[in-house]
Amino acid sequence: MRRFLRPWWVVSHLLVLVLIVVMINLGFWQVRRLEERRDLNTLQAERTAAAVVATEGLVADIAAGGVEAVEYRVVEVTGRYLLDDEVAVRNRTLGGLPGVWLLTPLVPAEGPAVVVNRGWVPQSSSDPAGRPPAPVPDGEVTVRGHVRLSEQRAGLGVADPAGGRLTTLARPDIERYAAQLDYPVHPFYLQMTSQDPPPGDYPVMVALPAPGDGPH
Repeated sequence: MRRFLRPWWVVSHLLVLVLIVVMINLGFWQVRRLEERRDLNTLQAERTAAAVVATEGLVADIAAGGVEAVEYRVVEVTGRYLLDDEVAVRNRTLGGLPGVWLLTPLVPAEGPAVVVNRGWVPQSSSDPAGRPPAPVPDGEVTVRGHVRLSEQRAGLGVADPAGGRLTTLARPDIERYAAQLDYPVHPFYLQMTSQDPPPGDYPVMVALPAPGDGPH
């Protein structure tokens, strides 16, 4: 009996109990992550299949439930690109190749501008002169795309300077981008899926993340 009350015996059994509790909770956490991922897949499928709307059609939903209430909705907007205000989102790959995303404001006849992720262009260095041309059409264009949420720095991620006029961003941070523009913009960006007139070879339009259970 005394052997069972020795400190090493008590400590070792307490450690085993702690490990059992940790493993059980880890299992529940994995199940919750899987359920959350499947809920997100369902939400994405429902919203991408919903009717196409103009940006004005999102105002009430955003007012009621925040911009998260319209993520993945398909929006169509007609306006003119302001190429002088374009910025590049750094460190974006496509097919294993380094490059950037091009965020370009599209200004309609009325209402706030919409930031459009026109797509990816290759860039192997920090010099934008090394990118292939990705011009915008002259005059009005009609763009269709999915609503995507602005991103903010998380954890130890790279921070963009808070002030000044930037030509590149670490992420599609629409709040930071809007701070350097002298006209209002919607609090989201469009991930372009089509454009009329169509784009040239570049940029390459970026697809939504493929649905799936992912790691859990």
